[in-house]
Amino acid sequence: MIRRAALGLLILAAAHGSAAAQALPEVRVEAAYARVQQALDSGARGTDAAILAVLWRRPTERWTFLASANLTYGRDSIAAAQGVAAISVPWALDERFLTEAGIAGAQFSLRSAGRGGNANIFARQHFVTDRGGAWVGGALARTSRDERGGTSVASSVGAWTRLGFLYGSTSFARQESNDFALLVASGAQTDPTASRYMIDDLELALEARGGPNSLGLSWVSRRGVSGTSTGVIALSTSGILQLTDRVAVTATAGRQLADPLRGLPQAEVISAGVRVSIGANPLPVLQRSAISRATVETRPGGGGDLVVRVFAADTMLIAVAGDFSDWQPLPLEREDGFWVARVRLPPGSYRVAVRANLGLWRAPRNLARVRDDFGGEAGIVVIP
Repeated sequence: MIRRAALGLLILAAAHGSAAAQALPEVRVEAAYARVQQALDSGARGTDAAILAVLWRRPTERWTFLASANLTYGRDSIAAAQGVAAISVPWALDERFLTEAGIAGAQFSLRSAGRGGNANIFARQHFVTDRGGAWVGGALARTSRDERGGTSVASSVGAWTRLGFLYGSTSFARQESNDFALLVASGAQTDPTASRYMIDDLELALEARGGPNSLGLSWVSRRGVSGTSTGVIALSTSGILQLTDRVAVTATAGRQLADPLRGLPQAEVISAGVRVSIGANPLPVLQRSAISRATVETRPGGGGDLVVRVFAADTMLIAVAGDFSDWQPLPLEREDGFWVARVRLPPGSYRVAVRANLGLWRAPRNLARVRDDFGGEAGIVVIP
């Protein structure tokens, strides 16, 4: 059972990597092969596993919804399954503030439901600018293993910044749990007199991005605060190579530390997979999300100024156009982390759209939408 739980670490890696927010809807399917070696099996060759992951992300004018499902198949049985549902909501007054919340559940063995499972809820508050950001979050989990239940809580804080094509981040997390079996399965020493344990994680990460391609490196230092004397360092690396608009290859290698929130023990993981975007309109991978909004500043006597603001990194290629410009891009200015386009128009009804990194044209999020003949869309704006 412990080996099967370790395989579930791959599920988390796939779900975590899929959680990078994008403003455009997408459906992705990923299949991968992995070799997993649990901490207690240091003399073993490891366990082979196959992974199938499906992600669906759907934005609306006010929020973005994400759902994913993952299966891990081991040599002896279907070892684990996980489902995640999350919602991201920008604040109405300032879209640089973003609130994210969700729920997740896992079954450690599909052929023997009594062997264990996990459920957790999480929330995170973000503040994002065009060159960096910060977050604070928390989570609560309940794990059942061999008819024994355990609870875990966690809090985290972190920040990230961008310098050209390099993205760096640092975070600190504190976790408290009574799931001692998880630590024992990970080879950690525990205090037999303690009712709960507490651990601190400090993580540093660096990622190089070149368009849709990326290469990342993560360093995590774990220290036992109470109930355990564990002290361990984890290094891992991951990469994405986009072959076409539809197909990318992914790879990960390194140590995954025990996760009390999801009931998964420490393991060494190596995986390689293929990610496919499906549907009529496969989407490119963007460096960051692009959030656009259109407003009208009316003028006495009729007519007004159409103002389109796009919240996106200054390294992204942003275009704003409409039928009033014969779909030629408008001049853009950089203002407080936004790309801004302004155009004076007479009274009437117009179509306007935004494009990021030569992708599909999309309507500003607060406008009614109409489809075009090329798989994109435009927003309808009325100048009184």
